[in-house]
Amino acid sequence: MKRTGEIVLTIIGACLFAFISLFGFLFIGLGEDNTFTQEMENIVAEDPTLSGVDMGMITDMIGTFGWYFIIVGLLAIILGIVSLVLLKGNKSPKAAGIILIVVAVLSTLATFLLSIIASILYLIAGILCLVRKPKDTFNTEY
Repeated sequence: MKRTGEIVLTIIGACLFAFISLFGFLFIGLGEDNTFTQEMENIVAEDPTLSGVDMGMITDMIGTFGWYFIIVGLLAIILGIVSLVLLKGNKSPKAAGIILIVVAVLSTLATFLLSIIASILYLIAGILCLVRKPKDTFNTEY
């Protein structure tokens, strides 16, 4: 049985998770950018309601979230590749489907719904892996 639909959905989902990782690199770049930090300090200085905010802590948090998104995105990509290997040649589609569904749910929660589209693609591919049954072949030799 061909698993073209599942493979295509998994590849597209992995590409979208790569964008999540790139988004993490953007966060790291913003956290290390001195002009961004300076602009944020100017905003805090102008607004009296933000007087107790420490900008050093906020830029550290932005960098930490960047690494967090990179790690979650790379794990989702790696597990997507593992499921592709299991799907190739129809080796173990049930295991691939379970992996895809678990990654879809956990990555959606881990990225605070940022990866919802990629996770939906993984979820659809995982459900297709579990639902599609191989066609029964009729043997005429009996």
